[in-house]
Amino acid sequence: MKICRLEILVVFIFFSNSLLAQNLLIIKDLKTNNPLSGATVRIHNKGIVSISDEEGHADISKIDVNEKLIVSFIGYQTLEYTVTEGENKVFLEPDFKMLNSLTVIGHNNQKKISDISGSYAINSRIVMDRFNDESLVRSMNTLPGIRMEERSPSSYRVSIRGNLLRAPFGVRNVKVYWNNIPYTDPTGNTPLNLVDLNNIGRIETIKGPAGSIYGAGMGGVLNIYSKVPNLKSVSADMGYTVGSYGYHKVTTNVNIADENHRFSIKYAKQKGDGYRDHTNFDREVIQVGGTFFTSENRILSTQVLYTDLFYQLPGGLTKEQYDENPRQSRPGAAAKNTSIDHQNFLVGLVQDYEWNERLKNVTAIYYTNGIKENPFINNYELEKLKSFGGRTSFDIRTNIGNLPATFTAGTEINYGIFHASNHGNIDGHADTLRYEDKLNSLQTFLFAQADLQLSNRWKLDAGASLNYLNYDIFRLKDTAQDTSYQLARTFRPEFIPRIGIVGRLADNVSVHGSVSSGFSPPTTEEVRTSDGGINTDLEAERGINYELGVRGNSGNEKLYFDATTFWMQQKETIVSKTTEFGTVVFENAGSTSQFGIEALIGYAFIRDASKNISLLKVQSAYTYHNFTFENYVKKSRDDNVDYSGNSLTGTSPNILVTTFDLESGKGLYLNVTYNFTDRIPLDDANTVFADSYNLITAKTGWKINYKQRHLLELFAGVDNLLNEKYSLGNDLNAFGQRYFNPSPERNYFGGLRLYFNKY
Repeated sequence: MKICRLEILVVFIFFSNSLLAQNLLIIKDLKTNNPLSGATVRIHNKGIVSISDEEGHADISKIDVNEKLIVSFIGYQTLEYTVTEGENKVFLEPDFKMLNSLTVIGHNNQKKISDISGSYAINSRIVMDRFNDESLVRSMNTLPGIRMEERSPSSYRVSIRGNLLRAPFGVRNVKVYWNNIPYTDPTGNTPLNLVDLNNIGRIETIKGPAGSIYGAGMGGVLNIYSKVPNLKSVSADMGYTVGSYGYHKVTTNVNIADENHRFSIKYAKQKGDGYRDHTNFDREVIQVGGTFFTSENRILSTQVLYTDLFYQLPGGLTKEQYDENPRQSRPGAAAKNTSIDHQNFLVGLVQDYEWNERLKNVTAIYYTNGIKENPFINNYELEKLKSFGGRTSFDIRTNIGNLPATFTAGTEINYGIFHASNHGNIDGHADTLRYEDKLNSLQTFLFAQADLQLSNRWKLDAGASLNYLNYDIFRLKDTAQDTSYQLARTFRPEFIPRIGIVGRLADNVSVHGSVSSGFSPPTTEEVRTSDGGINTDLEAERGINYELGVRGNSGNEKLYFDATTFWMQQKETIVSKTTEFGTVVFENAGSTSQFGIEALIGYAFIRDASKNISLLKVQSAYTYHNFTFENYVKKSRDDNVDYSGNSLTGTSPNILVTTFDLESGKGLYLNVTYNFTDRIPLDDANTVFADSYNLITAKTGWKINYKQRHLLELFAGVDNLLNEKYSLGNDLNAFGQRYFNPSPERNYFGGLRLYFNKY
């Protein structure tokens, strides 16, 4: 029987493809789906077998089926893989234990941390999991130059290099992005408490002005990313945590993924009574996210986030009240039901499109809709905020002569419609309308940046942005004056340049320097205060920052270090004060001088998964901030008081945080953290200080694997082991000297988490 040539050709192609699939191992990045060139493949306990090429292909033609391989790549977690028949693919995840080799966003273009010309910090999921899963506070505070405060459960503040002075509540003067979507709203505030720890995989922080790419914000930028699901057909995890003061938390996550898409649903609910009277809190968060690799050139990502948050506000205490009973709330707070009830919906779409190896674009659009009720001691506020906008950025890779270069250009637009009404507060209920406002906010900026490879060791980047901001304030009703009116505030365009250089002194050591300008306009809550006033005279903060740093690691990356010194001169610094009615108002305070040193050093004595003790690591972070008012004269009643030379309110001069991590090959682990925070001035006159304190937090647990597919984790821990009396979130310049918001005494937590994977 004769076989036609066509049949022979079909059979040949079939067997060729089968052999090709067996002879190659394809290695890719889990997040981007991009091939990894230079990854090494070796047989367990033997030498290198193959190295992947530009397409991520590694030759395994001499490897038998069921042979165990070790796949590794610098900056990624090493993976053990068993060869199967047919196509072999592996997807590697970043290794956040090897900081200097990580690829991060930086100032827009993806680079290794060692190639960034500025101060940078990463709070990874590994660090977050060292603590209770209630909040980010403990893990963010392990980073030098960053301080996160919690006045009461769910009431957070973030300070990067001492910018708490204008943030009596909430997060200001810091720009925040979530999964590449602009998250700081157009009014200038960031509702960080609407995001649960369950929605966060890592946080990359740029410290200091980053206006050349990210617009307004003297403090810096937080780029927050959700955890990327493992490439399993179906995976799920469930967790439950219980703790002191009635704390409970439940999380449930489901992921569906393959090479072409990743889809996840995340749910978290936590509630508790809080340490103090009148500190109940309850938060429920649902996140739906999807990433779709629609072609080799395009990645589409969608995110939906809904949050229902309620928490009570106990208010600040005087020193006498603090010493008498730190668990009490401010007198009258419970009767007035002082609290926040906030519901918010966010949806965003991000497209990452690469036309070719020289031209790429990332575009994000978003929409948010939120409502908030805020009964307070002397009023009752009802707020609504709708906002929408987007960001687009083009990267062009080219050469200038023989020098490789990347040019980036783009724009960001944020528009918000803010509606608020202020009422009297009668027994915790909204009473007679006092005034009603509508405020439209439009923030836009254009940005451009050039990255130039000067030589094999030196890189230069320079960028700038042109920023515009406009507030339209409509006083719809003012009961006291029986009138309505309109005010418009257009801030002058701000040109914000930045230039930086980074060079390698050795293969594993780099130095960097930069000069950057920054500005931060007043937020709507600073222009429109809760006492009904509208401050049209408030000016934007402006400053210039000089920075010099060094970072590196040993050849085996057991030792790593990162140290930076900076000096920022700031003008028109915005400061807060509290009136006799409890209303916070703001004013410009001349100028400040901010000099600091921030250092991080760590050493992994052991890091070997094959040993009984697989990890033994110690890390220390030190922050020295010498921040002073340089020229500040403040009017007090009928007198002018000169505070020039005083320490900047709300900033600790010395903070030292040391962490200790121990892991065994059997899944047992121990994490211990020590935090020393020096005393903090609580008023501009430097007459009242919060005492220094020493905190110790510890967590231990056991991870039990079942057939390498499922995992059970049991854990328990203690916070404030030394039972220190301290206040993590003080009210600055408080009227009636109500400065203190006491933090919990020694408290405990424990729980479990189950992970299921279906191949």
